Order: sequence, then structure tokens, then C-alpha cells
Amino acid sequence: MTRFFRTLSVACVCAALLPLAIAAQEPAQQPPPGPPPEPELVFEREVFQYPSFTRRNPFVPLEGAGGELRYEQLSLIGIMYSPDPAASVAVLSTGGVTLNDDGTVTPVEGDSYSAKVGQRIGNATIREIQRYRVIVDVEEFGLTERRTMLFQSRRPGGSR
Repeated sequence: MTRFFRTLSVACVCAALLPLAIAAQEPAQQPPPGPPPEPELVFEREVFQYPSFTRRNPFVPLEGAGGELRYEQLSLIGIMYSPDPAASVAVLSTGGVTLNDDGTVTPVEGDSYSAKVGQRIGNATIREIQRYRVIVDVEEFGLTERRTMLFQSRRPGGSR
């Protein structure tokens, strides 16, 4: 008889918990949603401005930017030296020269430029003209760096 009461009590408990289990499985009924809210459209335009000082435009290629020469394209092919610094002239070229085995110089095709102290060619400004070299200030990315252009001697062995 105890077995009978035990089975009966388990059956009663299951019968009492059955509606709760069924209610837990059914999704809760929510009221039907209204129309979704209208999205607010905002039009914003990015405006790019570059400073007007010596910074270069990053969208222009480095080589030959806007027709401007670069220091890397120039070579020193001649110097007309005078003890008076204002009278000295440096001859720069985009082509350069080639030294031959017999000591002669053959020009390489390119544009040539004559410049005195203070003149600017491309991104290089001539600062000093000496007998065998030219001191220039090269401006790149808003920074100025002093560089030396050496004159290549015509004599074999590099002697002056």
C-alpha cells in the first residue's frame, strides 16, 4: 500500500505542475508592434583644407610634382667660380654627364639650369658656390635640410 500512495502522490504532483510547464513553453503574447520610427537622415560633408604654407599636397606625386623639379633629379655638371660669391654660377642639369675612360665628358640629354647664390631650382635653394661643390638647402615635407652637391672632375682618378 505504501507503494500505491507513493505512485499516487507522484501522479498528483505531476498533474499540478503540468499547467506550469506548458505555460513556460508558450511564448508570451506581446501586443503587435506599431510602425517603426522613421530614421532621421543627416547629410554631413567633410571639407578638407590644406595650410597655405610650405607643406606639399599629399595627392601630387613626388617625382615631378606639378612640373616642379626635385633635388634628386638634379646633378652638378659645371661651376663658373669667382672669388666674388655674387658672380659665381652653378650649372645644374636633369641629365648629367658621363665620364669616359679617356677623361672626356659626354653630356646626357636633359635640361640644364644656371643658378647663382639665393636662386631656387625646384625644391633646392643655392646657398653657397665653392670651387668644386655647391651647398644647397633642400625643402621636403615642410622641413629644410642642407646638402652638398659635389662637382665631378674631368680627370681620371677623381683628382681635381
